[in-house]
Amino acid sequence: MKATPGGTVTISSKDTCEIAPPADGWEVGAGHVGDGDPAFSVTTIETFDGTFEVELTLPADFPTGEAYAAVRNWDIGDCKDTGSCASPSDTFQIAD
Repeated sequence: MKATPGGTVTISSKDTCEIAPPADGWEVGAGHVGDGDPAFSVTTIETFDGTFEVELTLPADFPTGEAYAAVRNWDIGDCKDTGSCASPSDTFQIAD
C-alpha cells in the first residue's frame, strides 16, 4: 500500500479474535519505521470480528519512506488463542 503525507490510510483486518476493546478503546497509531513511537494515533472501539476498520489521516509533515500502523495497546495475554491473536500491524510506503 502507498500513501502520501496528509492522505488517509485505512487499516482493516478480516481476522477474528474474541477479545473486547479496552475500556478506552484500541489505540491505533502510525509512524515512520525506525523512529520508535508512532507520530500520532487514533482511538476506536471496533472489534476484531472480521470487519475491523479504522481510518488514519496522516499529518501533512509525515515523513516519506517506510511507515507502519499498529494497535498499540494490544495484550495477547487476554486472547484465548495466542497463535491467531498476534498484535495487528503492517507496514506501508509514504511517497510524495
